[in-house]
Amino acid sequence: MTKQKIGFIGLGSLGEGLCNSLVKAGHPVTVNDLNKNLATKLLQAGATWSDTTAGACQDADIVITVLPSPAVSRQVVEGKNGVFDNLKAGGIWIEMSTTDMDDLLRLSDVAKAKGIKVLECPVTGGVHLANSGEITVLVGGEEDTFKQVEDVLKTIGGEIIYMGKMGNASVVKVVTNMLAFIHLIAAGEAMMLPAKFGVDPDATYRAIRASSGNSFVHETESKLVLSGSYNVKFTMDLACKDLGLVNGIAEKLGVPLELGSMAQQIFRRARGLMGGNAQSPEVVRMLEKACDLELRAPGYPTELLAE
Repeated sequence: MTKQKIGFIGLGSLGEGLCNSLVKAGHPVTVNDLNKNLATKLLQAGATWSDTTAGACQDADIVITVLPSPAVSRQVVEGKNGVFDNLKAGGIWIEMSTTDMDDLLRLSDVAKAKGIKVLECPVTGGVHLANSGEITVLVGGEEDTFKQVEDVLKTIGGEIIYMGKMGNASVVKVVTNMLAFIHLIAAGEAMMLPAKFGVDPDATYRAIRASSGNSFVHETESKLVLSGSYNVKFTMDLACKDLGLVNGIAEKLGVPLELGSMAQQIFRRARGLMGGNAQSPEVVRMLEKACDLELRAPGYPTELLAE
């Protein structure tokens, strides 16, 4: 069976990993990003480079975007000579960015008026799972369109969950990120208290991991705190963007997110102190500075790898 031609736009830490899974599976993929250097490994593996969005869309059956903000997504897809101007009628735009739900719904209507089908497919589970094809993909949109690209999505992700109508996946995606940020703050506090009492942070980490208080975030990102790298390949800017999205939805729906709004304020403060390019687990550094104690233990990894 002939594999569908794919245009892939956005090669940050997440996008490059997702695209790598497609290239390894033998899909004809044309890639585009503002920084060509981010495509080096993909080009060596067999991808084709385009200097423009238009070139990435040319002859494509599917165009996938993985972009850092709603504003960038808007520019890439509906800006002059963007995706909507160049993807053929009947083609499918898959938005894998974590983006503004209302804007996505508007863009979906614009695309449909041009004969372009749309799916939202945000991913969750950690950037480290993108390269291995084990990341979870949440799918929103027409089920018939989902069926057309299901095999492609199975190449990208381990678990593919169809969420229903457009918008559903975006809501659940930002909720999962909110939980991760809350868990990260909580894990930092949970490890700091025993450390101040004199407990070995390694012993505390292992005790929490084996307890009812365990979480996926503790099992993964706490390791990066203990190694001192903090490098989860996800920045403060992205964390604040996602927390803004989830709290914005909650405001519209009248849902009081007390922990969600508190997490947003904590991350805003961390970004103010450490900058937007600081890694999201560096939120724990604020607590380390307040307590004048770094949470460190030997033998912990400086980056997360798929197991």
